[in-house]
Amino acid sequence: MATKLLICDNTAALGRVIARKFMNMGIPSDCCRDSLSVMEKSLQSGRYNGIVLFAFRPDEKLLSFIASAKSRGISVFAGLYTSLGSIRRAFLQAGAVQCVTMPCSVNTLCNRVMLRLNYPAELLPRIEIFLEETGFPRRLGGFCCLAKACELCIRAPERLWGGMSGIYAETAECFSGTSSSVERSLRLLGEAAGENGTLSRLTDYQISQKPTNTELICAVCDAFFRQPYK
Repeated sequence: MATKLLICDNTAALGRVIARKFMNMGIPSDCCRDSLSVMEKSLQSGRYNGIVLFAFRPDEKLLSFIASAKSRGISVFAGLYTSLGSIRRAFLQAGAVQCVTMPCSVNTLCNRVMLRLNYPAELLPRIEIFLEETGFPRRLGGFCCLAKACELCIRAPERLWGGMSGIYAETAECFSGTSSSVERSLRLLGEAAGENGTLSRLTDYQISQKPTNTELICAVCDAFFRQPYK
């Protein structure tokens, strides 16, 4: 069955925003009210294999619902409006595959859910989300070029050691540009990342000055795979 998520919140400020974000990432999603009866009725349709719900405390009926969903092979993700470890453990013991402390950015929440679902989504949107969360300014033209270049290198790491010309050329094809324009865009983005501290944070302060484009791509690829999803 194809992945389809149920977002147990139908407010315009949260549930609908999350559902729209998942849809943009290629994951069909629906919203429903955060009522146990509505949630249970929705799951009985058999159309969902993932559910995102939000809670303040481990209500026994809610924990039973999570256990029931798990027994049916449905992955449950809980957004908890508390940081108490005891409450987090209660949800995990009931069967939730992951708990996220709220408030949490929509990008962070969606990225964590998508990775834990092992959804075969395109790598590129995940890299773009990571770049945004890390602090790379999307307004700069080099943002999309960096995301694409990192995708190419993650899929074939050996390309990093074969020179950048092939990476520039393939990235340029995606944006109807030239290799030189890609090289320049990445260089400007690297300068911005160095000036606003993004690069320092990304590399644990191992790189704080203007990087080469190869250093920039390597740093992003390395940090992308070191993300903690707990």
